[in-house]
Amino acid sequence: MGSAEAHPVIRWLMAGARKVTEPSEFLDAFSRHLLDAGVAVTRVTTGVPLLHPQIASFSGLWQLDKGVSERRYHATSSTMDALRNSPIVIAYRGEGPVRCLMTGPPNDQEYPIVKELRAEGLTDYVVLSIPFADGSHKALSLATNRPDGFHDDEIALFNALVPAFAFNLEIQTLRLTARTLLDTYVGRQAGARVLDGQIKRGMGESINAVIWLCDLRGFTSLSERLERDVLIDMLNQYFGPMCDAVENAGGEVLKFIGDAMLAIFPVADAPGAACQQALAAAATARAALEETNRNRNASGLPVIAYGLALHVGEVMYGNIGGESRLDFTVIGPAVNLTARIESLCGELKRELLLSADFVAAAGIPADEVGEFELHGVGEGQRVFAPRER
Repeated sequence: MGSAEAHPVIRWLMAGARKVTEPSEFLDAFSRHLLDAGVAVTRVTTGVPLLHPQIASFSGLWQLDKGVSERRYHATSSTMDALRNSPIVIAYRGEGPVRCLMTGPPNDQEYPIVKELRAEGLTDYVVLSIPFADGSHKALSLATNRPDGFHDDEIALFNALVPAFAFNLEIQTLRLTARTLLDTYVGRQAGARVLDGQIKRGMGESINAVIWLCDLRGFTSLSERLERDVLIDMLNQYFGPMCDAVENAGGEVLKFIGDAMLAIFPVADAPGAACQQALAAAATARAALEETNRNRNASGLPVIAYGLALHVGEVMYGNIGGESRLDFTVIGPAVNLTARIESLCGELKRELLLSADFVAAAGIPADEVGEFELHGVGEGQRVFAPRER
């Protein structure tokens, strides 16, 4: 195969690979370059620990004739136990490489992953530690189904390509980490916009959207009498179902404001579909919180009471804030109206209230609860509650 520096795979890693920005595309291109160079690779994975509240690591998996799939491992006890008994964790420690040649009979000391690879017909498995500039290490694994495993020159190539591969994987990981953190703290759609360069103050656009604003009832008195950890746990039990319901229905959570949550369901064509998504999310959240409250009540804890308002209208979706601290959110009269309607929930003892525009756009039967003069809104607003089925 010639000297390491002249090898076509390493030449690609040092030049063309830098133009590939998406992790899945990079892994697929890398694997294809190995095949084109005559390396009998059947399976390639990358392993990257993530800075995420729930996900322990991200893995890209390339398989011959199947392409690339992405896997995210949640930070559960079973996942951590599996990692501890894997050559991947050896790579994460900066040790190795680890080679598991499977051309002989199996033995009781094999890693669990080796038993799985044997069952898939693979014969050789190599795990390399990939060093990053910050002192951490990630993992690259390669496997083959060639009857006699990898050849010596292929093993030499794997070791030689580590520095060039590390440079590219670090770029991929930095982008992945930035995207993950933005998704976690800003939201998927807003995070993608920020990552794509919409970072200047005032940069944004006008969009039509369903606005969702929910608020915890009685939070002030609860915060005065509940212990800190109990209060935080209550907020998480409240926000969790709300976030899951919105995101699973196609909406996006934009921000938490104390005990309130602001979200949107962007309108693609007609607003009716977005309205139905929001109503489905409201029903899902209600059912989840009813179950949560049954458990809380049985444990002697205060139940979670909330108010939720839904409105549809035009909002400015973009950056606002100071010169060094920005918030990617929605603003405008429609957001203000939603907030005023939500404030009526406690007064009217209603869990869910809808604006007249929302009811019209959704095309649903609803009961009018009154017409109200709302602070900061120019004219009286008719407010509705969904008709119980």
